[in-house]
Amino acid sequence: MDFNTLRALHIVSFVAWFAALFYLVRLFIYHVEALGKSEPERGILHAQFMIMERKLSLIIALPAMILTLVFGLWMLLPNWSDGMMYKKQPWMHMKLGFVVILLGYHHYCGIIRKKLAASKPVPSSKSLRVINEIATVLLVAIVFAPVTENMKVTGIATAIAAFLAVLTYILAGKSKQA
Repeated sequence: MDFNTLRALHIVSFVAWFAALFYLVRLFIYHVEALGKSEPERGILHAQFMIMERKLSLIIALPAMILTLVFGLWMLLPNWSDGMMYKKQPWMHMKLGFVVILLGYHHYCGIIRKKLAASKPVPSSKSLRVINEIATVLLVAIVFAPVTENMKVTGIATAIAAFLAVLTYILAGKSKQA
């Protein structure tokens, strides 16, 4: 398999992983809000959300994460001259640092899913909306690092994404109060 094929598979897996994470946290928000409803609606929705969250986590998010990591690490193996060159670049270290944070985020989503299934306390729907924005900021950072190959540009883009995420959260809160 050539380097560009690996890169394409890495990107496709990465897109699937992020799509799953975005949707998973959105399901958590709806799930938490459904828990505030009265029976029997609450029980029906709780059971349905548990099924949806479990399938999304195990059938889409987990395989996409594994494939993203496999293809990404494969590109860094010594048999690819581009991969060897990338390993030495500061932007690659920055990207890999954000990927480690993303792995922690994915793990945290798994903890929330299991707590919801066990009817244990989880963050409020408002807090989950903020948590969902973390993935957006990570997406910007992880994409900008290899595309620009510039740590300064990546840092600026990530800061702008974080600012916009906070601004969106503030404006969303104000619109609900109105």
